[in-house]
Amino acid sequence: MKLIAIVLVLAVPARAATSTFQALGKGFKAPVVVAQGFDAQVIFSNLTAPRGIAFDANQNLLVVERGFGITAFTRVSSPSAGWRRTVVIENPKLTQGIQVDGRNLYVSSGDSILVYEYDIATTSVDATHPPYTFVGGLPANGPVNTHTLQLETDLTGRTVAVLVAVGPSVNIDPLARDPNSGRSTIRRFPIPLREAPLYDPVPFDFSEGQVLAYGLRNPTGFTFHSGWNTFTAGTKNLFVVDNGPELDNVPGLDAAFLSENPADELQQIQYTVGPDSEIPSPQFYGFPDCFTIWNPAADELGVRQYLGTKKGAQFSAQLTPERDDAWCRNKKNNVAPVLPFQAHTSPLDIKFFTPSLFNSNSSFPATYGGDAFVSFHGSLGQPLPSGYGVVRVPFIHGLTPPNVDYSFVIQAMNLTTCPGDCIRPVGLAFGEDGKLYVSSDNSGELFVLQRKIAT
Repeated sequence: MKLIAIVLVLAVPARAATSTFQALGKGFKAPVVVAQGFDAQVIFSNLTAPRGIAFDANQNLLVVERGFGITAFTRVSSPSAGWRRTVVIENPKLTQGIQVDGRNLYVSSGDSILVYEYDIATTSVDATHPPYTFVGGLPANGPVNTHTLQLETDLTGRTVAVLVAVGPSVNIDPLARDPNSGRSTIRRFPIPLREAPLYDPVPFDFSEGQVLAYGLRNPTGFTFHSGWNTFTAGTKNLFVVDNGPELDNVPGLDAAFLSENPADELQQIQYTVGPDSEIPSPQFYGFPDCFTIWNPAADELGVRQYLGTKKGAQFSAQLTPERDDAWCRNKKNNVAPVLPFQAHTSPLDIKFFTPSLFNSNSSFPATYGGDAFVSFHGSLGQPLPSGYGVVRVPFIHGLTPPNVDYSFVIQAMNLTTCPGDCIRPVGLAFGEDGKLYVSSDNSGELFVLQRKIAT
């Protein structure tokens, strides 16, 4: 790590915590359809673009309200059953990434990763200790700069690294071919062993991060899966949802074909960490050259070359002569996704369900243990709207076979009204109660998915 001065950025003066209350029972702004056997309840409304969410150790739900800051949501029974919203941080430059580790609250802005000293008992940050920059110099330009975060822990549960995502500089970004470009990548930043709760380390520059993977166009959500003991001990298994681009001007492909292709993707990154925190050389995941077929027969008359090709197969955007379909299908060149999602659904987050000791009749069923749940933000400007919900992806012994069926747990009822009058799920978090909590930025809502209790 370079010895550079600590730079305090975006330090917003702390103010006395303000709280508001919402009773249970308020309906969705727009109608939804929920899978049989499940129920959905709004827990808070009229929020400012809620994005990333995470529970602290006391089961307060921390939320990035983009354009406002960080808020905490706590279950309360007075003045009636409902939720209390408490302002934790007022900082309109925070974007989406949020992770909490004891008293360390990690959040992302367009150009940096900040750490606040967080008091779990009062859901507040230390007014005398401004945030410090853990990583500076993140690329802030481009179509997306939300910078999703994920903490990595060792076998003892200690946080040992922070993973940081960066998207492209443009829709189709040639820079993403270079692992050193800092584009369309996930980088890893080891955390030095320290005494709790916090100290001011020398900040990383983004260029110093270990490249975990590159060629991931827009890795908007990622999380670890234990693998149900199917993988080598010590191997990290990171699953990533990746947004595909809007393709045009591809030789031999017309608008009808591209309205249903390329697929959005679920990628898997496996890596080991050495005794000195070293990791293997990164692999290339295709962008900007290689993409995934969702519907090979989207235009049976105009685009015939992919008829008979299986869903999930790779195809080339033909940006260079050498990186053609055959090159993209060679596993030595390009890591293909483990699962394609319908084109333009825009997956933004992924979480795995683990049954807990606190489960009740309204918790997700134990048979869903190990399954993934993915938020679909939804399409924009497509003739056939898609997404706008949360899906369950069954995992079989920790592995996802290609083209496995996934199904919606909740979805906007009338897709023809989307995106303007629909839920647009973003962040996901499972509580200790075995229920799935979801943010919807477009509608300004937080809601919970739970099993319906038979009456």
